Formats: sequence, structure tokens, C-alpha cells
Amino acid sequence: MIKFKDITEDDKELIQSFTLWGERQNCDLSFSNLISWRFLYNTQFAIVDDYLVFRFYMGHHLAYMMPVPRPKRQEDGTFKVEPCDECSVSVIRAIRDDSIAMGHPFLMLGVCNYMRDIIEEHFPDTFDIKPDRDFSDYIYTRDKLINLSGKKLQSKRNHINKFKNLYPDYIYRELTPDLIPQCLELERQWRRTSKDDNGDVPDEDLSEELRSMTRAFNRWDRLGLVGGTIFVGDKLVAFTFGCPINQCTFDVCVEKADVNYEGAFTIINQEFVKHLPEQYYYINREEDMGDEGLRRAKLSYKPDILLEKNVIMEKHPLAAFEDQDRIKEETREIWKQVFNDPDKFIDLYFSRVYRSEYNVCCQIDGKVVAALQTLPYTMIYDGREVKTVYVSGVSTRPEYRRQDIGNNLMRQAHFRVYYREIVFASLIPAEDWLYEWYEKCGYARVMTCTPPPADTMATSFEEFDRIQRAKRCVLLHDEDGYEVIREDIRLAGDEYRPQAKNIQAMLRVINAKKALELYAELNPDKDMVLRVEGDADIPMNNAYYVIKNGKVRQTDEPYADALKLTINGLAEFLFDGVGAEMNLMLN
Repeated sequence: MIKFKDITEDDKELIQSFTLWGERQNCDLSFSNLISWRFLYNTQFAIVDDYLVFRFYMGHHLAYMMPVPRPKRQEDGTFKVEPCDECSVSVIRAIRDDSIAMGHPFLMLGVCNYMRDIIEEHFPDTFDIKPDRDFSDYIYTRDKLINLSGKKLQSKRNHINKFKNLYPDYIYRELTPDLIPQCLELERQWRRTSKDDNGDVPDEDLSEELRSMTRAFNRWDRLGLVGGTIFVGDKLVAFTFGCPINQCTFDVCVEKADVNYEGAFTIINQEFVKHLPEQYYYINREEDMGDEGLRRAKLSYKPDILLEKNVIMEKHPLAAFEDQDRIKEETREIWKQVFNDPDKFIDLYFSRVYRSEYNVCCQIDGKVVAALQTLPYTMIYDGREVKTVYVSGVSTRPEYRRQDIGNNLMRQAHFRVYYREIVFASLIPAEDWLYEWYEKCGYARVMTCTPPPADTMATSFEEFDRIQRAKRCVLLHDEDGYEVIREDIRLAGDEYRPQAKNIQAMLRVINAKKALELYAELNPDKDMVLRVEGDADIPMNNAYYVIKNGKVRQTDEPYADALKLTINGLAEFLFDGVGAEMNLMLN
């Protein structure tokens, strides 16, 4: 497997040493986009054979960007990508193998048309390659956006002239960090006019856009952003910002204007480009994402290049890769090899507990080398029922250890259950040394596995259910699960030794917002702000959370007095004094 690293602002110089000197004009390669949207895409990178590779998630599906070659130094001291280096077949093979090892059929995005023939030649009858119009970039020449020449752009010139006639005292100012609060206020004002009758923002994409924009503002200098504003008197009426893609192409990441000022969008577009360094011959105004209004607006400027990007996906269903009978058998083999449990117990587990939809595995060379199961449970938390998983059977074949496979497996599991709307994950480490490793995966020691009832075999499920539901916080067994436990005790016979003392268990917050909504509901008098940071597995959790009047608002707007918590610390905060329990777990 390829060892990927979470992308951070500290990687700017390394990343841009590949992107800034290449020919590719994709807005996906803008460093600002890579960082400000990481909360949604969980973007990581690696250097493979002198190619920069990005790995990320589209929803819950793993995806890759077309590998970016390292530019070579020229005699004049500049750097250039040689045409023959634009596409590496060996690197594509490597990332395809990585995808399969991570449990996903290969998906590669942002592939430009001139690479299609090379890929089809070296991977015959392997991939479906299709353009995605929604993700085509709109690219314009600098001269076009400044001068708006020609009959087709007459309406744009009219908008400019009307704005100047209505607001002759307008001024253009560089967007500097001291103006960011006014930009956020303009954004808030626009959002207030865009809410539905219930007071909610109707489009979730707008919330994600605001979060991305705020993340960029919070990292303004570190990202090297460049922006501009339009003021009418003392009032900010438009702003925009972006960053370079390469030496001749500039990416406009955000453009906002007060719609009450007719022509404000047109004037900020023109003025900003006019004030950019002249080296940027092309301006990339990004995709329309399938929004018809945005598409009309971007087409109205008559793009010089409509940069078509292709989606590459496995053509065949990878039947061997998805052979669930084989995967189950190989997962069972690893369980036996790692835990050395009696066959009777393993038979019970894999016939009554294991389900393919619970299994998360890593396959290398068509063989399962690591696996775990995310078993669904309901947690009772102060009378509320919460969706939880119990992570079971985390195991890696000995010969594949120390290759980062375990970390990738846990990351994959956490990301997957996040999209199943799971709130918490729990587990019991098999050995003492694993507590520290699970802590690095985001788990905290906030649960206890308590001894079972005095006589489980004589206790009906109805009585057991009454006992477990009387607890303040506990993982609930359903009737079928309880019968599996009793069957395990029967199979053990005289060798059964009931747990006699408490065992330290662990818990991880999977969905910080849902967890804090539960906390806020139970503590309506709380008025506070938390900042969750450092969750590498689920970056959507990294944000500020404003708790007030029993509600939670997630934001990236900074609060100086926020209580800072890691994802482990959030679990400790939520479960402090709660006495979370589990018992009769099949470990």
C-alpha cells in the first residue's frame, strides 16, 4: 500500500513545487481549494515515483486525482513538465492497487482529454472513461475579463457602466485580513435573504461553501491568498479571492456581491483581474457543479477554454475482489491466526454475527490481509437512544504489519460509519499495548466492560433487558444478540469463565455535531463554544460548535474563548461522570 499523509498548510511549498510549474489548469490543484475543502474530502497526498498523488473521498467512495509529475529544471533555471511525463502508467497501476487494498473499486477524477488515449492504450477494456460536464472548468483570458470586448459581451459592459453611473464614488481595495470580518458579514447578510420560511438555509452545499470560505479566511497568509473588494462609500458591496494554479493560470475560489447593487458582480470580476499580476494570462473561474443559474452566468462570459475533465471508473465489477464468500473465509482465517480462538466460537461468530456489510477489509494481490467488523448497537445515553457501532476483530496478518495497514483500516471504518449516521464507536483492546494505538485513532478510555449478571443462562431476555435499560449509559443487546451470547456460553461448557472484574473499554466520537446535539438537548442551560481539532480520520468534525438554548451550531468562524478539544477530549467531555458501560461482548 502507498503511505499517504494528511495535507496541511505546512505542505504548501512541497505541493506547489509540483503544481505551479506544470501545464495543468484544473482548479482542483489550487492549494487553497485543497486545504479549505479538506474537511469535506479528507484529502491526503503521497509522492510516488516522482509523481504527486492525491487521495480523497467523494461522499463515502475513495477517489484519486490524476498524478501530477515533478517538473524538471531547465537550462534557464525555470522548471517545466516534459510532455512524456504527463502520464505515468506505473503510478496509475500503483494507485489502482492502493484503492483495491482500501476496499474500493478504482475511481480517478479530473482526468483531462489528452490523457485518455494513453490510459485506454495501456489499460484496454479496463475502465469506463466519461466526461463530467458538471465539473468542467471555465477558463478565460485575462484580456477578455478586463476589456469585455465584442458584441457578445456588450451586456457585461452595460452592467459595468450602469454600476459606475449609479455609484461613481466606488473604490477597489485589496482584500487584506482586516477586511475579513466585513466579508463575513456580507456573506451572512446574503444568507439571511436566502433562507426558507423555516429560517433554514435550503441548500446544504451553501453551508459547505461557507465553511470552506471561512477556513480559507482563517488561513489567509499561510495559503498565500490574493483578494479584492469593492466599496461604495464605507459599505463593502463585493469581494473575491483566489490563488495561483500554475505560473500563468489564476484560480478564483470565491466571488460574492450584494445583489442590491446592480452590476456589483461584474465590477468585482473586472477590477480583480485588472489588479492581478500580468503573468496570469488565464483566469479559472471553476466549475458550475450542475447549477443551471451558475452555468448560465459562467457561459455568459464566453469562456476561452471549457476544460473538460473525465471520470475513470472500473468497467467490470471486480467479481473476484467483491467475492463475499472468499472475503468471509479469508477474514475468518486471519481471526484464527491472530486471536487463536476455539473453532466453536469462530463458527458461531461467523454464522450468527458476521455480515458482509459490517466487514471492512484490506486486500492486497487479491487476498484479505487485514479486517475488522463494525457491529451495529444502540446506546442508551440518559434515556436517549443513539446509533453506535462496536468495532470487533481488528486484525492484520503478521507478515503485513508495520505497513500502515491498520491505521488505514481504522480510518476507512470511521469514515464509512460516519456516512451511516453513526454517532459513537466503541471497542475493547485485545492487549494492553493497544490502548495507546487506539488513542492515536481517536478513542478515549471512557467506558467500562462490567461483569455479566450473576446467572446469564437463567436470566430471560426480558429480565436482562429490564436490567440493561435501567442503566444511565449502556450498549444495548437485542434479543438475537443475547441469544448468541448464551449460545457461546453453552458451547464453552465447563471451560466457561465469566468475567469477574471490570475491563477498561474505549469510545470514539464519530459524528461530533450529532454527539453535541445530544449533549445540548440534555443540558439546555449550557451556553458555550467548543472547538474540535485534530481529527485526521473524520475532518468534517474539526470545527467550532456554539451551544446555546439546547441547540448546536457548527461553524468555522473563530471564537477566541472556545474550549479546545481533540476528538479524544470530546469523548472525555461528553462522558465525564456518565458511567458508560458495556457487558457480555463477544471478545
